[in-house]
Amino acid sequence: MAYTVTTEMSTVFGDKRVKGYLISANAATDNIDTGLDYIDHMQVTIKSAATYTAYWAKNVLTDAVASLGTISVTGCTSGDDYYVTVYGR
Repeated sequence: MAYTVTTEMSTVFGDKRVKGYLISANAATDNIDTGLDYIDHMQVTIKSAATYTAYWAKNVLTDAVASLGTISVTGCTSGDDYYVTVYGR
């Protein structure tokens, strides 16, 4: 199953597009399409998690294939919630 991804905000900051998400895990891994052409920076903050063993990467899929504008996450526990903010273009 896909993660539950809720867009909490979308704006422009200078020359960057900024999107804020609440992401709820329901499996160990997933790829999340942000709709951006490229992610320059990503900030992940735990809302609620059993442990912090998750690995987050920008512009790549979970199988290590480049995919611009995509977030990959591995090592989550079902029920973990994260706030994620991405800056890009």
